[in-house]
Amino acid sequence: IIFNGQNYAYDACVRGHRVRTCEHYGRPLKLISKKGRPISQCQHCRSLRKSRSAHVK
Repeated sequence: IIFNGQNYAYDACVRGHRVRTCEHYGRPLKLISKKGRPISQCQHCRSLRKSRSAHVK
């Protein structure tokens, strides 16, 4: 279920890998985070790395 551009799903659907097909409106919904690893760099260091090909952790 998509509300305001964010994905939500029922907890049992998340555990059963059915997030995209979940339509449980009357049950408590859980916010679904984006796929992949979270970003570990701040936005400033990230922009420097992309512009200069320099990596600072």
